[in-house]
Amino acid sequence: MILTRYILREHIAPFFYALFVITFLFLVDFIVRILSSILSKGLGWQVVVEIILLNLAWMLALSIPMAVLVASLMAFGRFSSDNEITAMKSLGISPLRAMAPVALVAVALTVFMIWFNDRILPQANFRAAALRNDITRKKPTALITPRQLISDFDNYKIWIDSLNRETGLLLGLRIFREEGAKPLQYTFADSATMEYKNSGRTILIHLRHGENHLIDAKDRENYARIRFARQTLSLDNIDATLEHRERTYRTDREMPVEEMREIVAASRGRIVDLQKEYGEKIFDDIRAMDILMSGDSVKNIPPRLLAKPWLEANEPGAVTVAQVYRAEKDKGYLFKRYEQREETELKEINQYAVEIHKKFAIPLACLVFVFIGAPLGIMARKGGVGTGTIYSLFFFVVYWVGMIRGEVLADRLMVKPWVAMWSPNIILGLIGTFLVWRMVRENYLGTLSPWQRLKSLRALSPFKRKTLRDGAAP
Repeated sequence: MILTRYILREHIAPFFYALFVITFLFLVDFIVRILSSILSKGLGWQVVVEIILLNLAWMLALSIPMAVLVASLMAFGRFSSDNEITAMKSLGISPLRAMAPVALVAVALTVFMIWFNDRILPQANFRAAALRNDITRKKPTALITPRQLISDFDNYKIWIDSLNRETGLLLGLRIFREEGAKPLQYTFADSATMEYKNSGRTILIHLRHGENHLIDAKDRENYARIRFARQTLSLDNIDATLEHRERTYRTDREMPVEEMREIVAASRGRIVDLQKEYGEKIFDDIRAMDILMSGDSVKNIPPRLLAKPWLEANEPGAVTVAQVYRAEKDKGYLFKRYEQREETELKEINQYAVEIHKKFAIPLACLVFVFIGAPLGIMARKGGVGTGTIYSLFFFVVYWVGMIRGEVLADRLMVKPWVAMWSPNIILGLIGTFLVWRMVRENYLGTLSPWQRLKSLRALSPFKRKTLRDGAAP
């Protein structure tokens, strides 16, 4: 019990250190990508904090398994460098015994992460998406993305080629206005800037070097073009005060497992209905290319073919080759239509099935990383930050690249969802098993010469183990 507490205590500091560093890196990347366009738009600090807290959920879901790997590498690496592993061996304590408490904690952490990914993470993602929608309604410019049509303003559609986030300069601005009986107006400008007035209730767009094109809605031939050097357009801001509105639609990453399984079951039911719908048209029909043809007429038609709809009005010898190919063409069209509808349902099944497997596969990585980190730490014999970082980065890249590529392949219907999501765990699990086997073998053969090790591979029966531990030849 004392040894167990000691081993676990040595993992606590590296775990929380790694968790903090990895989460901080995720957070910095998130702020650079998302929040940089929000912080400068006058949002209260409470809203900013809420955005960060809601997005911490997915960051923790990814950083906790990573922290387990770093902690295992650093803790067991320190044990090995301080010769504590050697002391354990001298007392007859196997490295597997030292790994046992860490593996049990990893199992408990896996169970917790499965619950977290199924209950907390979807709700946090849902609330974060709802908050982004609320911010968009409050100030659409806060989330402006160049080269995307903006339709948030009544009667106006806006397009921006590029945006300088530092200066707020808009380049390549195009505005289309369609408002009641007023003339249709198309405006484009080389550049523009935005300014808020009346406590954010009004947006002023200062246009520079552009043209207005006006078309009379009643008389299309009545057209005017007006050039300008400077012009200001006034727009009413939408929801100048941030209002939280109820959002009912959820994406796959905002649903618990139970709801996604219902969607998958519904899609599979629709595929069964499709097979029944097209069964009479395609699957139970005789392919025209399989019919024996001779000359200009069809010969030796099987009796069961006579009952088919396209042959009902014809005698066996009166069906021409052209009619057969015409019927075959119809069947080909129906089969293509069936494949398209089936592919749509299968893509939806894979999309949700991938998320279901992901909620279990990523948490299990906590246990897989223990079987990699512990033996690697012992064999590296260095518990420094540098060693843990190098090994961790390598396995992080292997794991996440495998997950990302697997998800892409599953979405394209190239692999099964479970294969896509579980392959990284299986591959790294096999690597971890091999490393543990090497570690255990070193426990018995570490003091032998290379020649003695080769001879000892014949067997490791119980009555020979004491001799091997003493370093004598078998």
